[in-house]
Amino acid sequence: MNYRLIIGLLLFAVIGIVAAVFVGGCGPVLTGPKYDYTFLTDPKLPPDERQTEWQKMKKWRSAHAEWIENALAPSPKKPVMVGKPAQIPPSRILTLSEQQLLSLDWHSPNRTGARVKGKRVVAGPGVEFDIYFSSNSPGSSAAGGLNFVSSGEGGRGTLVGADIRSYEAFALKLTLVSINGQSEPELKQKLVAGAVIGPTGTGQLCSYKPVTLGLAARRGGTVIAKTSVSTGKIYQIGFHVHMLNPQDWDRSGSMMTLRVEPVEDGGAVP
Repeated sequence: MNYRLIIGLLLFAVIGIVAAVFVGGCGPVLTGPKYDYTFLTDPKLPPDERQTEWQKMKKWRSAHAEWIENALAPSPKKPVMVGKPAQIPPSRILTLSEQQLLSLDWHSPNRTGARVKGKRVVAGPGVEFDIYFSSNSPGSSAAGGLNFVSSGEGGRGTLVGADIRSYEAFALKLTLVSINGQSEPELKQKLVAGAVIGPTGTGQLCSYKPVTLGLAARRGGTVIAKTSVSTGKIYQIGFHVHMLNPQDWDRSGSMMTLRVEPVEDGGAVP
């Protein structure tokens, strides 16, 4: 048996896994071919943008490696103490309260990307976000959408560092209200959205499980987006949106309104 060959193959596999982790930023949890979408692996993404995003991820990983390691580390066993039992949350589902939704304030610094232009409280409770897509060009940062979050990367970071070890999943109720001020069921534009939480168990900045939103026949207008929690402390939390089938959207730009609400029986960030 050629032991040198076996050792070489093992080293090659390890290097490949490490490279994959570095390239992976905040992406969807893939659930099937329909959602085989990641920003950095999009073949339509220009090489210069791909290289820029990859370098940004390497820089982020280098700067925050210790933070991620601490957040993902298992909790040390505590000595058994006699006293009042700790309160267990009524739900293992984490959500965001109305005020916490209003605290979201960070998205990609890419100036050509999608942008939140306004937010307001609505009855529900919930918050409506006006989001502008400047283009429908496939592979562009505008069509690629945005993560609108409370983040350790920038903004006030209001929710960063919160202890969420008691929760198994993060969920939000999402409703596509209108596109360019219209909400007719004949509109065929659709969005991919998700509840963003991170870091992940594999060391990514964050992840989301994709859901689809649309106005057609009022079906799919409201969905519950839910993403598994694999961190003990929050580094990024909020929501994601991007165009599904960009060719169905206005090439000169589109303004859409998304309503985001806490889920019933969910526990707000401590």
